[in-house]
Amino acid sequence: MSAAQDYYEQVLGMGHSPENALAYTRQHYPNFVPGTADALAAPVMTPVSQQAVPAVQPVAQPVIAAAPAMAAPVAAVAPIEAPGALQPNAYAPMAATPLPTGGTTPMMWGAVGCIVFALLLSMAGQFSHAWIVNNEEDSGGLTAGLTTIRADCSEANPVDGFSKQEVVDQCKASSPILFSEDMEAAIAENKTVDQIGNVHVGDYEDYCNNMYAYISPMAMGDQDALSNLSEVRDTCLETPAAGSTGGMVLWLGSIGALLGMVMLSAGAIGRTLPAEAEKHGKWAGMAAGVLMLLAVLVWWLLLPDTDADTSAGMGVWMTVLGGVLAIVAGVLAYMDQK
Repeated sequence: MSAAQDYYEQVLGMGHSPENALAYTRQHYPNFVPGTADALAAPVMTPVSQQAVPAVQPVAQPVIAAAPAMAAPVAAVAPIEAPGALQPNAYAPMAATPLPTGGTTPMMWGAVGCIVFALLLSMAGQFSHAWIVNNEEDSGGLTAGLTTIRADCSEANPVDGFSKQEVVDQCKASSPILFSEDMEAAIAENKTVDQIGNVHVGDYEDYCNNMYAYISPMAMGDQDALSNLSEVRDTCLETPAAGSTGGMVLWLGSIGALLGMVMLSAGAIGRTLPAEAEKHGKWAGMAAGVLMLLAVLVWWLLLPDTDADTSAGMGVWMTVLGGVLAIVAGVLAYMDQK
């Protein structure tokens, strides 16, 4: 097998397409043709025997004065070299031919897949309504996102002697009012429970303010009761504030994952970005993963302390998984480039 053919097969083994492998090979072997035994190698001269050549016996002929110009020309014999001193092959590299780096290797494609899933999971976590799950029996299927709140009245459990249907109807009647931006306008609609669905989503800040406005008239002007209600509202508002801060950090992580996806994809298909940005996709992926995990940590640290029985919801775990995948994508790209 010729050196050019061997080099060509090594490039193919790295995961490059036949077209790319041929282009890389012809950078070092310009006249290489795949599949040939030798890519136009320089001819090897066979040493001429140094034994004496017997003289030709003259044939008896009439004496003729032959003109010197008519004598048969004798070809000049090239100097005979030792068998080992052959002419160098013009297409054989003097040193080890460097192999191309990068290419569509499985590890690089694995990094691209991880960063794509990380981006999707971060976006799903950003808009999820299930970062906090209320596990209390009378919660009525209440969950909270970063800045939203959701109630699924079909999950309401019967309490205090009320039947399942009565609890569901009460949830359906109150949720649209408490989750609305304008509570008075929602009350004025005066819809029946049959006209209201089971699932309701609203802004968490509106929910806190509406709860205060709904309960404060029951204090009958009691300043101590109103002061306690005000403290409860302030504590309630800390939850969407924590979600807003965590959400901003998560947005940065999602943007980093998007940039990392573009860089890693360009590197996987052999495209060159401005300033060779495709070489830095590994760092973008790692940074995106760290920001996603940091978003969860910041959100959790800023949450208020309450006595409610709550747990982390699907939104938290999707974001954590997205952060881990983004870091894995960066590590895979780093190992591939190394």
